Amino acid sequence: MKGFRGVRVFQSTAQGDGTVKAAIAVFDHDLDVIQYPQLTTNNIVVVGIRTRAWEITLVSYYFEPDKPIESYLEQIKRVERKMGPKRLIFGGDANAKSTWWGCKEDDARGDQLMGTLGELGLHILNEGDVPTFDTIRGGKRYQSRVDVTFCTEDMLDLIDGWRVDEDLVSSDHNGMVFNIRLQKSKSIKIERTTRIFNTKKANWSLFHEKMAQLLLDNNMTTLIDTIDNKTKVESAINTYTNIITKTCEQSIPKKTSREILTIPWWSEKLAEMRKETNTMRRRIRNAAQDRRQHVVDEYLKQKEKYESEVREAQAGSWKEFCGKQDREGVWEGIYRVMSRARTREEDCPLTDVNGAPLDPEKSAKLLAETFYPEDREEEDNDEHAEIRRRAKISEGVHDEYVPSFTVNELKHALKSFNPKKAPGADGLTSDICTHAVDLDQKLFLGLINKCLEHRYFPKIWKAATVVILRKSGKDSYTEPKSHRPIGLLPVLGKLYEKMLVARLKYHLLPRMSTRQFGFMPQRSTEDSLYTLMQHVKEKLKEKRIITIVSLDIEGAFDSAWWPALEVRLAEEKCPEYLRRVISSYLSDRRVSVRYAGAEYERATSKGCVQGSIGGPILWNLLLDPLIHQLQARGEYIQAFADDVVLVFDGDSALQIERQANTSLEHVQAWGVRNKLKFAPHKTCAMTITRRLKYDTPRLNMGGTEIATYKELRILGLTIDDKLTFNTHVRNVCKKAIGMYKILARTARVGWGLSPEVIRVIYVAVVEPTVLYAAAVWHESVYKLGVQKQLNVIQRGFAQKLCRAYRTVSLNSALLMAGILPLDLRVREAASLFEAKKGVCQSWLGDREIERMSSAMDAPHPAEQQSLEFGNLVDEEQYNNLNHLDVRIFTDGSKIEGRVGAALSIWDGEVEIRSLKLALAPYCTVYQAELLALSYAVKEAQLRNGSTFGVFSDSKAALLTVINHGSLHPLAVDIRKMLKQCALQNKTVALYWIKAHAGLEGNERADQLAKEAALLSKKSPNYDLCPVSYVKRIIRSGSLDEWNRRYRDSDRASVTKMFFPDAVAAYSTVRKMRITGHITQFTTGHGGFSEYLARFKCKGDPSCACEPGMPETVEHLLTSCPIFGKQRFELENKINKIVNKENLCKLIVEKYTKELFIVMLYK
Repeated sequence: MKGFRGVRVFQSTAQGDGTVKAAIAVFDHDLDVIQYPQLTTNNIVVVGIRTRAWEITLVSYYFEPDKPIESYLEQIKRVERKMGPKRLIFGGDANAKSTWWGCKEDDARGDQLMGTLGELGLHILNEGDVPTFDTIRGGKRYQSRVDVTFCTEDMLDLIDGWRVDEDLVSSDHNGMVFNIRLQKSKSIKIERTTRIFNTKKANWSLFHEKMAQLLLDNNMTTLIDTIDNKTKVESAINTYTNIITKTCEQSIPKKTSREILTIPWWSEKLAEMRKETNTMRRRIRNAAQDRRQHVVDEYLKQKEKYESEVREAQAGSWKEFCGKQDREGVWEGIYRVMSRARTREEDCPLTDVNGAPLDPEKSAKLLAETFYPEDREEEDNDEHAEIRRRAKISEGVHDEYVPSFTVNELKHALKSFNPKKAPGADGLTSDICTHAVDLDQKLFLGLINKCLEHRYFPKIWKAATVVILRKSGKDSYTEPKSHRPIGLLPVLGKLYEKMLVARLKYHLLPRMSTRQFGFMPQRSTEDSLYTLMQHVKEKLKEKRIITIVSLDIEGAFDSAWWPALEVRLAEEKCPEYLRRVISSYLSDRRVSVRYAGAEYERATSKGCVQGSIGGPILWNLLLDPLIHQLQARGEYIQAFADDVVLVFDGDSALQIERQANTSLEHVQAWGVRNKLKFAPHKTCAMTITRRLKYDTPRLNMGGTEIATYKELRILGLTIDDKLTFNTHVRNVCKKAIGMYKILARTARVGWGLSPEVIRVIYVAVVEPTVLYAAAVWHESVYKLGVQKQLNVIQRGFAQKLCRAYRTVSLNSALLMAGILPLDLRVREAASLFEAKKGVCQSWLGDREIERMSSAMDAPHPAEQQSLEFGNLVDEEQYNNLNHLDVRIFTDGSKIEGRVGAALSIWDGEVEIRSLKLALAPYCTVYQAELLALSYAVKEAQLRNGSTFGVFSDSKAALLTVINHGSLHPLAVDIRKMLKQCALQNKTVALYWIKAHAGLEGNERADQLAKEAALLSKKSPNYDLCPVSYVKRIIRSGSLDEWNRRYRDSDRASVTKMFFPDAVAAYSTVRKMRITGHITQFTTGHGGFSEYLARFKCKGDPSCACEPGMPETVEHLLTSCPIFGKQRFELENKINKIVNKENLCKLIVEKYTKELFIVMLYK
């Protein structure tokens, strides 16, 4: 290194024995280097790097593998104490293993290093899978990841691009490279977003005013009424879009590229509190001596209040950032949060077939040609030509009845859009489109009904702007297949498309195979994996040999052949008008691919745009015949969108070979017929059996042999041939840690990394990642090896949450952090999933779980009633409802552990009937309210009269009823009865009334509901278990198991003085704000002489009060004379003796807890 001209090398220069094993080399002469010889040893080097603008401290280290790691960790602590916890970066060879920095296993040294990093608040920077150590010795290759880089919290958001560079040095240890952004970089502006308008600053009142005027000026209503051909439809759509755009230009400011740093959790209230706190601090200087202490106390109270509000604001804002949205699955939520946290990587030039780099224009063109291939008619065979002929729909008079789109369909579609999603090329986001459509719903409805009438999908709505995203985990991003194209389409077109797709689903979904799990209602990836593994386990019980084949379809969505799709619509007897609209939807489409600042536009003739509304259902439609055909042949097949899995079983490998190869030949032929390419070289197989001796079936597809592996990754689950799931657990732990690192950087910038913020990351991302598909692999958590892997990842988070020392036991850390052991959480998730699936659970007894109604039974979208309810806040509004023939008041009640519901039916001022309903004790008030509404509507259906009013004080129940997307069985029944009432020409109006507002009917229903709960002796009118009750039972079992482990363990002796029972502690700790100071006392691991002496950090364990008396937590709190005054004052206030037996009461009881914690700080 010293041979490089101008390089400066810094290392230990102290005289003495030993070899120097750590150094720092500086190549830039403009950097000022500060040496710290008092902190530098042969194994650890500390230098400061400084310019006029900034300063950081670098630490290079080497922990020798044959020496205890404790001494090195103490040196690291000394560096952190001396330099302060700011702007520190550490890098070196730790000779320690932990999944936190990418190792496949953990060792004791890794646990100790990880504990120290958590204790000091240092964060690991390592990412990826490339080994940091790689060598060949004696003809054998050795690889590991024992080199670790970490930094202080303030550097997290300044460091990016961490990677292992295998070409940087010639050593067996690879170089670790990363960027430090200490000043804002300047680069060429590349337009990446389709957003044009800043809707956060929109003047919506002005928007409505301007748009109403422009609609009037352009005479849009008349223009729509006169549409009689497709050309006029296109013209009207363009006019409508232009009106919205002009309105936006007049009422909404445009987005600017200027980045303004804002604090997402700051508010005017906090600004006022900060101002008041600073004012009170300034008053201390001017306070008279006799008032000074009072002024100081007032300032400290205000400061504590302000800091508490800041913590709550930070945690609340971060929860909102990570919060789950409506209709969002586990992975959707995780990936949404992760995508918001990741920084956008720069687009790198692609390479051609010879490896030569392409410029941005050619790169964009290559991507467009790869992802949107042409449908070449000249390549058709006879079968393809026949399919094209059958796909053509003859033009003629459209005499088929076409149900027009309804207002209810429009409202339902509008509610489903997220304004934070990127718009199409027109820049009109969903909130802009929602305001535009809501201004005159009838006008927009008339416009899309003209599209429907002419069986037409406008061209302007078929032009997609394609953004290119990187697929994670790729070694190189110079090839198109390392990227994923996402098409951004105009929101107005997606609104029309969503309404069309809702009708398509009504016709198609009931006919599709139940073995298709992708994009199907009430089915998920976890359902798919659970069903697959149950089939495999059944065959294993029969002692069969099983072969799983995972098929790979090249560019599935991008290659969907349009003529085949149109033929499929005809085969499924889809209405003619929908077939014609879909034919129009598939024709004349264009894409504009953006990449590296360039843009390439081309027409498309096949494929479903990824990001479109209709793509998933059209793909499922295309694949469905293959699933049905193989099922008819007796094969086991299931799919999640384009991920297709086949399972073959037999008594011998030869039997499976014949069966599988015949089926794979059929799959290949089906692909050729539909112009889809199955990739045999990417198709994977795995054999599973309990037999000790067996042959592996030899499979081939299209003449290419299919590779057999010991492990398969299917829908994010790694399945091994022994079904141990060890690799899966290792992978999800590694993935969860990687996600935490990304989110920690994001949180550090705007929210800080307080325990509350880390808890949200753990609950919102880490736990769901680990618990994914728990029902499939939960049995493996009973193994000690798996428990150890889970404990390693959880210990790191528990330590951060309660700010514990690295030496604290896992039992204490988990209890003080208020989180359950991960293996118990896995078992919980599995039990809940199986219970929801209807699998018999012993702890449920003969109780049946309330399951949602089938989405397949929903009525046609055009036939759904438009439901709403009125809000009555006082008696005056109620008295204005004099047109009602009958008024029915409903209520539900849970009292003394029993549940009831009731109706009170009134004619004018007289109650004419009442009805009491009993529910099982485990039912909820919500269920009781819905049951009462159900009986109320049933009464309206059976009674004479034309107008009925149903009154409820449960807004949650009413919202469930009017939401057609809610499939709660009681709500579905209510909607069916409301429809029957409408057919009988009965009007049933729903009203929300304020509880206990003095309305006689409401008070009467409340009284009846309580009587039904307390006095009813008949069998329940409703006894289905709510999911909340099931969760409660499962959690109770988990807490009991955790408590058993906690009590039986010989660890956490000090913690047990304060919290002898884990179940009670779980409830108590979650309501406390746990600080490092409190954790030190409740664990005994802290600045106590006895503890420090035990870990060789202090020579004498004695307390200052008496030589020979160990300074322990028990001694300090109960008998140390130094703190006798504080103890005496506390005992007088709480009227209890502070002794070992009472410690557990002092920290649990509400009154004593606050005073006791004050004493701990003293």
